[in-house]
Amino acid sequence: MKSDDLKLEELVDTSEGWLGLKGRRLVLIDSRTLAQMRKEIAGSVGMEQARRILTRIGFFWGQADAAAMKRIFTWDSQEEWIKAGARIHSIQGLAKTVISNIHVEDDPDSFMMEVIWNNSFESEQYLEVEIPSGDPICWMLLGHASGYTTFCLGREVYFMEEQCRAKGDRICKAIGRTRKAWGNRLKHDIAYFEMEDIHSKIVKLSEDLKQKQRELARQRQKMALVDPSQSREFVGVQSPVFRHVLELANKVAQYDSTILITGESGVGKEVLARYIHNNSRRAKGAFLAINCGALPDTLLESELFGHTKGAFTGADHARTGLFEEAKGGTLFLDEIGDVSTAMQIKLLRVLQEREILRLGENLPRKVDVRIVAATNKDLHKQIQEDTFREDLFYRLAVVEIHIPPLRERKEDILSLARYLVKRYAKRLHIPNLRLDSSALDYLQAYHWPGNIREMENAIERAAVVSHGGVILPENLPLTVTKSLDGFNRFYPSDMTLEQVEMEHIKNVLKKTGGSRIKAADILGISQATLWRKLKETEQN
Repeated sequence: MKSDDLKLEELVDTSEGWLGLKGRRLVLIDSRTLAQMRKEIAGSVGMEQARRILTRIGFFWGQADAAAMKRIFTWDSQEEWIKAGARIHSIQGLAKTVISNIHVEDDPDSFMMEVIWNNSFESEQYLEVEIPSGDPICWMLLGHASGYTTFCLGREVYFMEEQCRAKGDRICKAIGRTRKAWGNRLKHDIAYFEMEDIHSKIVKLSEDLKQKQRELARQRQKMALVDPSQSREFVGVQSPVFRHVLELANKVAQYDSTILITGESGVGKEVLARYIHNNSRRAKGAFLAINCGALPDTLLESELFGHTKGAFTGADHARTGLFEEAKGGTLFLDEIGDVSTAMQIKLLRVLQEREILRLGENLPRKVDVRIVAATNKDLHKQIQEDTFREDLFYRLAVVEIHIPPLRERKEDILSLARYLVKRYAKRLHIPNLRLDSSALDYLQAYHWPGNIREMENAIERAAVVSHGGVILPENLPLTVTKSLDGFNRFYPSDMTLEQVEMEHIKNVLKKTGGSRIKAADILGISQATLWRKLKETEQN
């Protein structure tokens, strides 16, 4: 899970009289009310004590949010977990938080994080009721950032506000460091943060909420299921590898060059072909598609080239083939790797001469059509095995575009899943259909061997069996949910901390397929540290 993947609608559970974050009740309160509360507190106990109260409230709030993020998600790295705190500021409406600098290494004392709070709710509400201050006043934001990061690192981290709009600065800007790194600079301000140890209370609260979540899930299972009612496109592309595919598709769309699209089944080869057609000069023409591997030669030839009356038994009238019907448009030849050698020769002639012969005719007919072919086969291997003509390959693959499988562009999984949820919400007439945040890790951890087609089926299935329009992990197919088996688990209470750590490392290595580079990134440690820990285990 990455911090940028967080969405408010998937984090918050809503119902009549209830607003919650995975069992933790939330209450909506407007900024002006908070501003008045702040003013009343300051008027009653003075500014210094008001600062202590509001900073500590933010600190507790931040620790609770950090515990929730750990409880709900499996983060790609410790850094992503920390960055999620800034993302929470944005999605909760506290500020548009931008991380301008972050430094996370094995040594927590080297931690440094610099954030900019655009439109801070505190500076805004302060300026509404007070004259500009001589000091920074984003106390709750400072407390939240400090509490959140302290929980993540397991070491005291405090944020100090260097610029604040309330005192006339252009932006609100804060820097976070460990207590040790701040040294004497924190001597005066530490008093605003200090409070009794709440870490254990937050952990206990988080465990209680886990139990509450399990009880809610069991209740949902017992309730009645929702009765189902009666051009995929590229959306929210995040992965660099697929952005490159679309950039190439956009370039070649402007020309009539023949294109070969390769990729596994279900990756969206026909969708890309339609995308190219719709962005080409032939967009006003027809887009016709045929699965070449699904028809025997005679029928395929008739479908492609057409036939005259009496050309073969059952040919009661003349028929125009797809090459002619697609005049001025695009013809998509799917599963081109499955056609016979004889048909390959006939297709080669069409590509060379730009003319076809109808079955039963001797007079060639010129065709004006763009050819886009696709296959999930390895045509290079087929050429070596003499099952596919090399000259036809070069005619087809003037431009070859390879679509990577979904497992190689995991950044696109959530945006695609969210798009499919919206599509099935409309198709199945479930207007409030949404993904619950607890399902996101399962979607991202699964390797999707059937690619987008498999995800479509999984989301439709989940939508149909969901209750109240909320897609939970238990609504997803077992093949998807078991992807995290053996990774998220509770460890026996009699295990030592060292044993728990090693068990967790083994599970992460299992999840990454043995890749130490990826495992070290998820664990938030260097490869050298990971190697040392594994070495120590072997020696013991």
